[in-house]
Order: sequence, then C-alpha cells, then structure tokens
Amino acid sequence: MYVADTGNDRIQKFDTNGNLITKWGSRGNADGLFIRPSSVEVDFNGMVYVADSGNARIQVFTPVNQQ
Repeated sequence: MYVADTGNDRIQKFDTNGNLITKWGSRGNADGLFIRPSSVEVDFNGMVYVADSGNARIQVFTPVNQQ
C-alpha cells in the first residue's frame, strides 16, 4: 500500500501488515521531490503515479527508483 504523506511531502510504501517498506521524497520542485503530494496510483506494471499538488504535476516512478 502506498500513502501520500502530504504533511511531510513524501510517499510511503507499507506491506500488508502495516510495516514501512520504503519512503521517498521531501519538499521541493526537482524530480522526486514534492509539495503536498495528494494521491498515489499504481498501474499493472508497477509504475507509481503521484499527484504532486503543490507543483501542479504528475510524477511517475518505476518500481526500481522508488527508494
């Protein structure tokens, strides 16, 4: 499960038991940084799409570069 941690400008990934697997991002406007990420979706290939509200963009991450 992916969570958009809006207050900390990052994305978190948890396993089915609620254990944190990984997290990435911080405040900023460069690639991999966020300002108020508001939504996370995963497609059938594992690509992760993040609605980065404060930067008015969608960022896309592969399963490899999510760390």
